[in-house]
Amino acid sequence: MSEGLESDGLKRDQQALVPVQDHVLPFADAPSIVRAHQKDSYFESVLRDKVQGAVQVLTGQRFIHTHPDEITVAAKALYVGLTTVLGSRTLGEEYTDLMYVTRDGKRIPKLLRRLGFLASYSIIPYVITRILRRLLPVDEGEGASSKKNWFQSLSYSKILDTLLNVHLALFYFNGAYYDLAKRIFGLRYAFGHRVDKEEQLSRGGYELLGGLIFTQIAFKAIKHFSESFQNDRTRKSNTEVSDNITGVPPSVPSNDIDLSNPKLLKFIPDFSRNCMLCLSPMTNPSCAPCGHLFCWNCISDWSRDHPECPLCRQALTEQSILPLR
Repeated sequence: MSEGLESDGLKRDQQALVPVQDHVLPFADAPSIVRAHQKDSYFESVLRDKVQGAVQVLTGQRFIHTHPDEITVAAKALYVGLTTVLGSRTLGEEYTDLMYVTRDGKRIPKLLRRLGFLASYSIIPYVITRILRRLLPVDEGEGASSKKNWFQSLSYSKILDTLLNVHLALFYFNGAYYDLAKRIFGLRYAFGHRVDKEEQLSRGGYELLGGLIFTQIAFKAIKHFSESFQNDRTRKSNTEVSDNITGVPPSVPSNDIDLSNPKLLKFIPDFSRNCMLCLSPMTNPSCAPCGHLFCWNCISDWSRDHPECPLCRQALTEQSILPLR
């Protein structure tokens, strides 16, 4: 009897010594996460088309043309809100049998973390992009970038691309946090089933892709600094030459016509100087065959998708648009 009690106590002691890590679901590997992301990207695009169709019925084509980014943000927030925030899995996660766990893999992320992921995945990138567009210059071509130093030649798109590429390379190395928002809030993927370690290792990883991305970033950085240094030397030499020659203009004026300047194209009345597509003062005003005026970029982009005037529905082609000078 005593021997039976001792054996039972020994079993309980052994069970108490079993590490908690043995009961944690294994972390997902990079190939499974990429497959889930591809599925989710497809269903997000389908949902965006549905949202765009509904918004078009309510507001018209003009809103769709001027607010494409806002529609994309709404579709992303709706997709994540109906799945991750509510505690259910997305269609891509169900396809590969993945589920969210915390960084240590021992708990399910709480609602606050999931709400933070929703904001950082859909809303915050949109807000940051709008802010950076105001603070940093937009790419203006090789001619404009040659007049700036290495810092001024940086644009918000280059900075964001570099950060996202570094994050993606880290994911390829360790197979965790495919999205930057998930890395911030500690939402890591784990398999919803037990996985044989030998089978998981036989699938291979994406470490080579991570190394290639880091190599590409390094070469781009070296090229950027060398070109900026060369442009700086060329600019200094051109300045010295122009100082010795009279009559050389300091800069070349822009050829764009901005109707926010009342001195340009005075024959256009004040109430007609705003574009009916972007609702801002027209830049490079252009006339459709029917006589309505729009910005050149607005009406040319419109004509590629809709061969008719957005106001009177008269036939319109890009070749028939007349720029005003």
